[in-house]
Amino acid sequence: MEKEDFTSAINMQLSSSIPIYEQLANFIRLKVRTNIFKPGDKMIPENDLCDLLGISRTTVRQAMELLVDEGLIIRYRRKGSFIAEPKMKRPINNLYNFSANMRELHAVPSSLILNQEITAADARLVEILQLPSSNPEIFQLDRLRCADGKPVLIERTTIPYYLCPGIEQHDFTMTSLYQVLSQNYALNLYHATETIAAVLLREDEAKLLRCRARDAGYKITRISHLDTGFVYEYTHSITRADMCEFQMELYRTVPGKANIPDNIQRNITL
Repeated sequence: MEKEDFTSAINMQLSSSIPIYEQLANFIRLKVRTNIFKPGDKMIPENDLCDLLGISRTTVRQAMELLVDEGLIIRYRRKGSFIAEPKMKRPINNLYNFSANMRELHAVPSSLILNQEITAADARLVEILQLPSSNPEIFQLDRLRCADGKPVLIERTTIPYYLCPGIEQHDFTMTSLYQVLSQNYALNLYHATETIAAVLLREDEAKLLRCRARDAGYKITRISHLDTGFVYEYTHSITRADMCEFQMELYRTVPGKANIPDNIQRNITL
């Protein structure tokens, strides 16, 4: 990012009713949205912006804080401020799958297969998947899920193999796992329980996600059920915190009155 990007294009209106810090923030937003300021570009130091634009450090800091809160700028200690990668918004009050969610965000989903095998479940997975003692085998699929070629999350999915014999023959690089389960095995997701927890990324996870070890991340665990009540999927995912944000809709309720729309009520109570 060059200093000329600011001095040649920005036009501060001191007499405007819009505060100077908002004008500066609006200017940077516009440059990001028009892809002139690109993800990974280093911002000009705040002191230099003060000198270039003839405004106070407080004004510049207000603009930067606003953009940091919005996720457009990310700060690294001792390195400076950078234009952030755009975040993937994931709705969590409705059932979803990664491929469909990415397409809704106008991104092209793809996967790098890290491991794919039929194996015997350990005691923990036997309990989670409610596996019968006569059929303890699982299909395990480890993938690096990407959007427009950029890694978004590391995902391990395990499914009882007796529900989907032969599934290992499919190529899940570009194919949706849920689509194969639905079309080939008549296994349709009915409801799921999902847990999201904050974590610090391990070195091996950071390498796959192209970030630094001990950066902030999310651990997402999901247990999915068929309409018969059988557990048919357990998924464990790790994602970068700076690339994802989770969105849910909240409705006010009146005691004794069910005034939540049916589709929202169903997903909250499952």
